[in-house]
Amino acid sequence: MKRCIFCLSECPDSAKVCPSCGFNGVPEKSYEGCLPLGTRLNGRYVLGGVCSKGKTFTVYYAFDSQTRSRVKISEYLKESLMYRLKDELIIKYYDDACRAKGDREISAFYSHYVKLCGVSKSCALDFIDCFAENSTFYFVCAVNSGTPLSSLIGNGRAIPLKKALSLLSPVIDCAEKLSSIGKWHGSLSPYTIITDGEKITAVTGYSYPPKSLYSPFDAPEKQLGARQCGSFTDVYAIGAMLYEAATGFIPPNAAERDKGRQLKFPQGFPQRERTVIEKALSLNKDERYQTVAEFSAALRGEKPKEKKAAPPRSEIIRRCVLALAVICLIFSAGVLINNYVIEPLKEERQASELENLIQPTQQNGADPWQSIKEKHPDTDFPANMNPSFAELYAINPEFAGWISIPSLDISYSVLQAEDNKKYLRRDIYGKSTSYGVPFFDYHNSLTELDRNTIIYGHNMRHDDKIFGTLEQYRTVDGFKKAPLIGMSTLYGDYTFKVYAVFITNSMPSDDNGHIFNYIFTNAANNQFMNYVREIDKRKLYSTGVDINENDKIITLSTCCYDFDDARLVVVGRLLREGESADIDFSLARKNENPKFPQAYYDKNRTANPYANDPDEFNY
Repeated sequence: MKRCIFCLSECPDSAKVCPSCGFNGVPEKSYEGCLPLGTRLNGRYVLGGVCSKGKTFTVYYAFDSQTRSRVKISEYLKESLMYRLKDELIIKYYDDACRAKGDREISAFYSHYVKLCGVSKSCALDFIDCFAENSTFYFVCAVNSGTPLSSLIGNGRAIPLKKALSLLSPVIDCAEKLSSIGKWHGSLSPYTIITDGEKITAVTGYSYPPKSLYSPFDAPEKQLGARQCGSFTDVYAIGAMLYEAATGFIPPNAAERDKGRQLKFPQGFPQRERTVIEKALSLNKDERYQTVAEFSAALRGEKPKEKKAAPPRSEIIRRCVLALAVICLIFSAGVLINNYVIEPLKEERQASELENLIQPTQQNGADPWQSIKEKHPDTDFPANMNPSFAELYAINPEFAGWISIPSLDISYSVLQAEDNKKYLRRDIYGKSTSYGVPFFDYHNSLTELDRNTIIYGHNMRHDDKIFGTLEQYRTVDGFKKAPLIGMSTLYGDYTFKVYAVFITNSMPSDDNGHIFNYIFTNAANNQFMNYVREIDKRKLYSTGVDINENDKIITLSTCCYDFDDARLVVVGRLLREGESADIDFSLARKNENPKFPQAYYDKNRTANPYANDPDEFNY
């Protein structure tokens, strides 16, 4: 037997079409932004095809390699907040506001489903696992074989109440355990409970928040939303199922009962049990049993435990405020510890580990590629690349070079993707991190340098990592401290002399609808010199380094905080053939009136002397 790669069910080796799902090599429906067949999640689950796709969750068939069984995996992929590019794993947000909302929801879902998975270990609830990966959240459910409970009860078939209670005991147990952790199922009915023909084997259909189907098993408050629901909602559903099992008929729904339709019990039905079921099915939730445990005790004829007197309202408010304050304090401390301790340490350790993977050039003339290819037989290394970077390239084939400014503690790998977003919030291993990783502009060619090679990196103000120390270039003293920029690609090593540092904008609204275009890779000689003249207007100081029409430059771009969406830009000129790397610092001079975007002058409440000065550089 083989497994269908779409639904993961077993099918005959000779089958060309899966007898279970009809898959013949081409799925019936194609969904954008879904993970491809064969994707492995959490080191355990191998994905099949998409089972269903909603606006918040996408559900996949999957195979659990540990238990050797089929499962279903639900992935949080809320269409209004996020998306996934084709052949990508990590999700992307539309903007920072969407990121903040998505992160909050993922955190809430994760906390919620961790508790549910804990409950599932000791009852019939069908959750198996939950985990965070690819910058989002997943939960795993069993694929249950069997028939719904509706095949055993109803349709005029009444069974003794004692037998009905025994049959439904796994459901009651499940609801009790959910209630013990402050949760409720919300969608219990004979159609969400699975049996093997004799007994209940699984409780499925859990929904968060609970959905109202306007069914006879829905308590009336479900129509008012999740905030009106609780364990008493499950009490109503279990009471309705007991009624169906004991009478043989589905009870009237809440709307019909509200209009006067009555519950009907067979003649001779025990009065005590009838009273208990009627109370469980009360249309007024305050008159119903408030917990499944209370309802279960009443069914067994046990007296409910005496409740302690409720504290006064003022005390409840005080406790709630105190609890909220403690939660906020713990959450804030966790965020601060992660942002200011854990992530910086991880970033520092990883940068050091990556730097140690750079192999020194062999001096004995031996070819290093033989041992490299033996170690990494599955890696397709580019022709003529520097073997010193082989280990880094083997980690990630989007590794493209290294940047080094030792005096500013800058020594980082540089990657290059198919866009300028991929490495904003992930590291060389593809894992999520607020630090991101420096990356070349995706337009740049690195086999032979373009006129302008652009590298982006974050300015981490709290610890100056990545490009945070570029802030020191704001002053002449900072330039004197680090006048040279070292850059390597897979194909060559280069040194640049710092030519200029300037502040610019990234949003047109910050400069009267204009953005100074320093993001270009090539330009004709006359255009390039026009660009240099525009830099000269903006640079914070002159360094004494010159640029001519035959030169090539490097541009380091990072955010700064002079105004919203501001950018700090450092421009270096490539060391010419035969030129000394020495710098004549006596030529460095402060620019007394550099050109800034309009937002800079607005924030500092000064007039813009360049308000009517058009750019010479148009590209």
